Amino acid sequence: MSTTAAPPTDAATPTDAAPPTAPKAPVAPPAAVPAITRWAHPTSLGEALAELAVPGSVPAAGCTQLAFALADPRRRPGRLVALGGVPELSAVQQMNWADGRGTVVLGAAVTHARVAADADLRAAVPLLGDVFSRVGNVRVRSVATVGGVLAGAVYAWDPPTVLHALDARVRLDGPNGRRTVAVEDFYPAGGTTVIEPGELLTSVEIDVPPPGTVSRYLTLKTRSAEDSSALGVAVVLGFDPSGVCVRARLALGSATARPVTFTDLDALLLGEGPGSTSAKAVADGYADRVTCVDDLRAGAAYRVEMVRVYVRRAIAAAYEAGAA
Repeated sequence: MSTTAAPPTDAATPTDAAPPTAPKAPVAPPAAVPAITRWAHPTSLGEALAELAVPGSVPAAGCTQLAFALADPRRRPGRLVALGGVPELSAVQQMNWADGRGTVVLGAAVTHARVAADADLRAAVPLLGDVFSRVGNVRVRSVATVGGVLAGAVYAWDPPTVLHALDARVRLDGPNGRRTVAVEDFYPAGGTTVIEPGELLTSVEIDVPPPGTVSRYLTLKTRSAEDSSALGVAVVLGFDPSGVCVRARLALGSATARPVTFTDLDALLLGEGPGSTSAKAVADGYADRVTCVDDLRAGAAYRVEMVRVYVRRAIAAAYEAGAA
C-alpha cells in the first residue's frame, strides 16, 4: 500500500503564497534636449558679426563655460558662431613697438596656454604669463580663451583681476563700429558686461609696463589647486632707480562681485621705499571698504579678513622684488 508523505509543517499553503509581483511601470524617456539648429563658421570678422546678427546666435570659441549651457535644455542656444576660423581673433600682435615697449594685443580667441607659453609676452608683461598659467588645469588652458574669460563675467576667475590691475582695455566690434573700454569699466555690476547686442569682444590691449615695474599676484585657494580662487590680489608697483615707489596699482577680485580698486589707498604707497610703513594701512583700508561675496569657497566675513592678510603680503612681495 502506498502512502503520501505529509508536507512539512513550515511549508507555505496556497493561502500563504506571496502575491505575484506587479509589472514595473515603464521608465519615461528623458526630456528631449533642443538640438543646435546650426553652426556658422565665419572666416573673417565681418562674417562673424553678420552671423551674430542672426537671432539666437551665440559666439563659441573655447566653450569651457558654454558647455554648461549646452547641457541645460533651458539655456541651450539654438545657433553657435564658431570663432576659430577668424585669423585676427587668434593673433598676438604688437602695436607702436620700440625698444621692447608698446602695446600687446591679444585676440579674443587666443588660448590661456598660448599666453602662458609665449616667452616674449612673459618678458614684456610677466604678470600675464603668471596668471594664465595658473587657470584650471592643462586641459582647460588648452582651449579656454582670453575673450571668454572676460566676457563670461564670472567673478571667481583670476585673469580679469590681473587685467584690471594692468589697466588693460577690451576692443568691442559691432554693428555700430568699434569701441574700446577699460577693463575697469567693463563690468557695470557683478555678472554683467557692457557688451551690447550684436557686439563681439575681439581683442584685449595691454600696455607694456615701463622699466622699474614689479608685479605680483597672490591667490587664496580653499578647495583644489585647479578650482577658482576664493580671493585674488594683484599688485603693480613702479620704482625709480633709488627704490622709491612712484606708481602703484592694486586690484582685488574673486572675493568680490567684480574686480575693485581704491586708488586713494594705492596712493599711500607712493614715495615709500623698502620697509614701507603704509602696507598695513592699505590692507586695512581695502578690508574695511570691500564687500565680499558669500559662496561655497568661503564666507564673506572670512574673505574680508583674508583681504587684510593677502593685500599686505602682496605689497610686501612686490617691495621685496623691487629691492632685489
